[in-house]
This record gives sequence, structure tokens and C-alpha cells, in this order.
Amino acid sequence: MIEATGLRWILTVVFVAAGAFCLFRCARHGSLPSRIADVLHAAMCAAMVAMAWPATMSFARVPLLALFGCAAGWFAVVTVRGTAAHGGRWQSGYHVAMMAAMAWMVFAMPRAMVGGGTMDMAGHHGEQAAMASTAGSAPSDILIVALVLAAGFGVAGTAFLARAIDSARVGRPSVRTAGWGADAVLGLGTSVMLLAML
Repeated sequence: MIEATGLRWILTVVFVAAGAFCLFRCARHGSLPSRIADVLHAAMCAAMVAMAWPATMSFARVPLLALFGCAAGWFAVVTVRGTAAHGGRWQSGYHVAMMAAMAWMVFAMPRAMVGGGTMDMAGHHGEQAAMASTAGSAPSDILIVALVLAAGFGVAGTAFLARAIDSARVGRPSVRTAGWGADAVLGLGTSVMLLAML
């Protein structure tokens, strides 16, 4: 999905770090909804790492679509019920959008990478070459949605980053501060991945 090897490694490192933090927080802190949220975010990080490397693009899409669709639904229920994991309702709403965006990326990526073709991601020889040769020719509907989502996650990620930095300045960094940092990484990283689809 991403042409530049350096950017692949940077995204791999930041998503692995964010996923490791989520698993750490799951094991050490929080209620059951918080722990479920952490497991879902760790799965998201793993999927993002997979999307960054061409060798993993042949993974079946259906399980990922089901996972992230269910994750978006779970966060939506948590948000409506007011039992938000890691923050208030607005933060849970952000996680709904993030999981829904992940499902959309998994669904739209094959069409985006082959310029609107109907090729399935699994079991096709020469698929990576086809994707590379047609990169940048995403259909207009995918282009619009990806740009809107990328802008939204870029703004949200920047807001979380500012919040984490402000919190770290006024006192000893805490798990909550690190959580905001992880949310920043996920938002900004998702924005980059969305732009990389185009």
C-alpha cells in the first residue's frame, strides 16, 4: 500500500508501539469495557501494520471487515449507553469513527489501488505489480471519502497530541497521558494511511 520503505518502517514502529501500549493497559488497568477497547485498538494496530506492507495485501478481507464492523458497533453501543472506555462520549465517538474507517479502508482498498477495478485481494498473481502500477488513480468517490476522513483524523490526532503534551508538561506522565498519546498516534497514522490509498 505504501511505496516508500522508510515511511512503511516509521508507521510500523509507531503502530507496534501503540498496540503494545494498548495491550499493556489492557493487562494492567481499567474496567471490562476499557479492556475490550484496548484489545480492539491493538487489533487495529496490527491491521495497519499489515496494510503498510505489500507482502501482506493478500490477506482475506472478510474477517477484517467483520472485525472492524463489529468493533464500530460495539463502540457505538458503549457511546450511547454512556459507559465510555478511556474518556467521555466524544472520545468513544472518535473510536466509532476510527473503527468504521478501518472497515471502509479494508473494503475500498482493492478498488482504490487498482483504479476502480473489481479484483479481489486474495489469490491473484501479479496483484502487487498491478497495485503499484496504478497507484494514484483512485476513483473519485474513494478520493473524496479518504480526503475527508484523513482531514478529520489529522485534526483529531493533533488535538490528542496537544492534550498529551500539555498533560506531560504539568505533571508526571501517567497512563492517561500515554493513552492520549496513543490516540494521537492512531489518528495521525490513520490519516497517513488514508492518504496513501490515493
